[in-house]
Order: sequence, then structure tokens, then C-alpha cells
Amino acid sequence: MRRAPVFALLLALAAVAFPEEPSFREVTERSEAAARRGLEWLCKGVNADGGWGADQGQPSEPGHTAVVGLTLMSHGSTPTKGPKAALVRRALAYTIQAVDRLQGNSIAPGGSQIQNKIGRMGDNFFAALFLSQVVGESDDLRAERALRKLTDVTARTQQAGGGWGQEAWAPMLGNVMGWVSLRGATAAGVKVRASAERTAEHIVAQMRNMQIGGDRGNWMFDLYKSASGIRVLHSMKKGDDPIARKAFEDVLRLVNQSDQAFTQAGGEEYLSFHLLTETMIQRGGKDWARWYPAVRDKLVAAQNADGTWTGHHCITSRTFCTGMAVSVLQAPNRFMPIAEY
Repeated sequence: MRRAPVFALLLALAAVAFPEEPSFREVTERSEAAARRGLEWLCKGVNADGGWGADQGQPSEPGHTAVVGLTLMSHGSTPTKGPKAALVRRALAYTIQAVDRLQGNSIAPGGSQIQNKIGRMGDNFFAALFLSQVVGESDDLRAERALRKLTDVTARTQQAGGGWGQEAWAPMLGNVMGWVSLRGATAAGVKVRASAERTAEHIVAQMRNMQIGGDRGNWMFDLYKSASGIRVLHSMKKGDDPIARKAFEDVLRLVNQSDQAFTQAGGEEYLSFHLLTETMIQRGGKDWARWYPAVRDKLVAAQNADGTWTGHHCITSRTFCTGMAVSVLQAPNRFMPIAEY
């Protein structure tokens, strides 16, 4: 059953009707200005076909288009209302066309930065997540059909262990985005024939190996693995599990002790900041107060003069990194994601 717009509105109202008063100022003049400049840059990057590429003037790709679509929605726009509604509609039309053209398993033929770095299904996952947020906010029934098609591909390509392969640089991020896209599809009323539970178990097992088995890498690997695991454990109602608590303290220490995670960040780190912000805003309280001011202020400091954020390795795309950074800075809007956590 497709989620009606009024149901999505009720979900949003339930979340903000009696919000917990934060113990700090969530939005500063600097963070508001940084988010506005980043969003303005993103809006200028739309191509004639309604999509976005890795940078302005580059060919459109489904994953980057979906990232921008989600960022516009986190600003408060949908395909039918809001200051950026026209751009959301263009992103939606491009995404639907990309799904309609799907041959094989990936909607990013020939590979993309997203696909190469977080897994061959990465573009699919971002596109599916965008579509799951649009369903119920648009009268375009093709969005639901496209979401069902992508969800079926996700189910068909899920491996026995719950993931979607280990061939990418950061496969755990790909697996968590697959998991997030499945949850989004479920919340949108789409029947899911894959197992989000197996994916969650797979991710938590990797996290446990990292902490207990000594399977640790450098700070980049530890950051995205910890952020991914925390996001999953929180949704499993295990946010206070010792593994989740240690992971949070490790990431918080990294962010507070050095600017390295920002001055040397790639798209994987920007996605990690987004995943952890998405989680901590739901937890609220002391964890939110400890996390958000630190990541907010250091993101603002890392912004380029032209309003963008640039990846320094792997996913170097200004579109991807700027979209993730702006989404973090717009998190206090509490517009996204509409899907259940």
C-alpha cells in the first residue's frame, strides 16, 4: 500500500510536536550561511536532462542525482511543494528514466565514483532511497513502480551473508546503504523480498571483528565502519550496546582531537558524518549535544570558497561531498528522512 502524503505529514508532525529541547544552539549564523551557499552551488549544477554529475558540467549519473534530490528534500522541498520543488521534480524524472532504462543490475552503466568506491549497487541504493522518500509526496505513480523495480534488483543481488559484495574500497558503506534503502522501501509500502535483518547481522559482525578481533584499519576505515555500525545498531534498538557505545566514543575522539577527518575527507567520510548525524539527532540528549556542534563547526571550516566541499580521496566528487555536508548542516530542519528509523 502506497504511503499517502497525509501519512508522511503525520509522521513529521509526530516527530516535532513535542521535541526535546536541545541543550545547545543547533543552527549558527555560520552554519546557516554555509548550508545556503552549498545548496545554491548544487542547484546550479543541474544538467539539461534533469540530472546531476560528479561536478558541474559533467554527465548526469543516477547516484549523484539522488544525493542532490535528498539534499533538496532535507531543505524542505518535495516534488509538489517547497522552494526547490521544481528541481526535486527534475531529479525525480531523471531517476525514473534511469530506472526505466535499467539493463542488468546497475543503473550506472560503465561504473561511477559511487559504484567504484562503495560497491557496484551503490547508485541503485541512493536512487532507491530517494524514491522511497518521494513516494507519498508525489502524484507521479511511476515513482512507486521505479522503487519496486530497484528493490527487486536489490533482493536479487543480495548475497547469502546479507551483503552485496566486497570488491569495493568501502563495501561496508555499500552494505549499510543497501540496508537503509530496504528500510526506506518498506516504509514506503513496497514489498521487500530481501532480508534487512541478514544485512544488519553482517554489518554488526564486521563491527565486532573490528573492535574485538583487532580487525582495524587506519582512521578512514574505522570511521566509516563505526558510523555504519552505529546507524544499524540504533535502528535495531541496540544503541546502548557496548559495541555501539565504543564506536561512538572512538569517532567522537577522532573528530574532537584533530581536523584530519575533515581536511583529508573523501566522500566516504562525508557519508559517514551524515549517517552518524542522522542517528544522533534521533537519540537526542547528551549524545546529540556532544556530536553535532563538533561535526557542524568543522564541516563549516572545511568549506571551499565557492561554497562546495571536495573529497580528497576516493569519492572526490564535489556534488556528492557537498550534498552530504549540506544534509548534515540542514539536519536540524528535521525534514529527512521521512522513512522510519
